[in-house]
Amino acid sequence: MNQPFLWGGLLAFAVAAGSVRLVVGRPLLRRRSVRVSQVGAAVAFVSGLALVFHCAAMFFGPWIDAVPFLQAPADMVRARGVGSEIAYWAPAAALVVAWRRVWWPALAAIVITLAGVGVTMFWPYPLVVHLVWLTAVIIIGSLIPTLLLRGPRTAR
Repeated sequence: MNQPFLWGGLLAFAVAAGSVRLVVGRPLLRRRSVRVSQVGAAVAFVSGLALVFHCAAMFFGPWIDAVPFLQAPADMVRARGVGSEIAYWAPAAALVVAWRRVWWPALAAIVITLAGVGVTMFWPYPLVVHLVWLTAVIIIGSLIPTLLLRGPRTAR
């Protein structure tokens, strides 16, 4: 599998989904959308960053290691021990909790794909299987905010 093409395509998809959301200014599936609290949005954002860091530590080690304070946590992630599992499963669970009110098929899709990524990462599966699950979770994780999430109410 041509990983630079895969990662470039996934980045382009995520940026395009985010850009569409910014331009439209609302979720694209308004009837199925739910409001997310400020706390929920913050938890989802931090969880997403932690999951991106976990993935980047595995696949883009030299870039992560170039930042001095990130090398130690990245080494822990790459060791794929208990610390790495906690660093994956805790933010994955927090993301699901933050998005718990999302339309149930979308919530099921993110739960299944997050589980698929975790299982194929920590159990012995070929890399290509893991990359397929990563592709699915990145696409679904980009589509949920674009299609289904409204921001918190703001005071006027």
